Amino acid sequence: MFESGLKVYPFAERTDPQEMEFIDGSRISFNTIHANDFKFFEEIHTVLEREPVGLIDPELRGLTASIGIQKGKPFDPDPRMTRSLEDSVEIGNATARAIFLRPRDTGAFLYEDQQWYTPFVGGDYRWLIEAGAGGRNLDARTLFFYCATVNTPAMALKMPGVGSPYALISTDSDAAYLDGSKNHSLEIPADVPATNFWSFVAYAPQTTSELQTGQLFPSKNSARDSFHGNSDGSVTLRLGPEAPDGPEAMNWIQTVPGKGWFALLRLYGPLEPWLEKTWLPGDIELVD
Repeated sequence: MFESGLKVYPFAERTDPQEMEFIDGSRISFNTIHANDFKFFEEIHTVLEREPVGLIDPELRGLTASIGIQKGKPFDPDPRMTRSLEDSVEIGNATARAIFLRPRDTGAFLYEDQQWYTPFVGGDYRWLIEAGAGGRNLDARTLFFYCATVNTPAMALKMPGVGSPYALISTDSDAAYLDGSKNHSLEIPADVPATNFWSFVAYAPQTTSELQTGQLFPSKNSARDSFHGNSDGSVTLRLGPEAPDGPEAMNWIQTVPGKGWFALLRLYGPLEPWLEKTWLPGDIELVD
């Protein structure tokens, strides 16, 4: 669709635009992680200087101005303010990370007595409570945007065959954080209720990007990969630093010793059993 329909060119060249060149960046390493120290505020100042003043509303502009960040003016905090900002970014980062990786809101969890939770607490892609009458669930929004970048209605849509719901998991069945030094398993039951395909991807908590391992992709999906299936039609994914012996090596996702990980299960085109929670994945189990 993009290669046949998308054209980007300078307006001055609209009558004779150059041919589009599409570059595949899927295997190119680059850093998109915001600073987790004082430099974070310098990043905010850089963005506000570059963008139109209307990028954020007067309410947010007032907040940034209160700490010395204002478009068209230098950002040069005194030593007292610098210390305060250094403390605040450490506290804010730790708070957001805790909300994301260990949610305390029981409404976040998808199934009773399981570890899977939703990045769209309340079922609204804008995190509105009672369609906005109750305000916005700020912790729920923090949970999502600490680990992700873009939200769309399709991610929280509850219509059979449409959308792409996400399920997050960061702990095993005993509520212990997932440890890349250990072996884990995950059962994907038979007849996954997805019109298109399902996907399971392992991520690094430090970067919230895909886990970097000896494998090209730290993931499995039903459109790309072949699996060693169980007699009942289910698939048992194996996650650990070393591949298991035998045919189950087909189902292996490599993890990194000394590093934690979390994962996302996505269903593209979910059907009624997913929406009604009559089909559900197993918890991640410690094998060691």
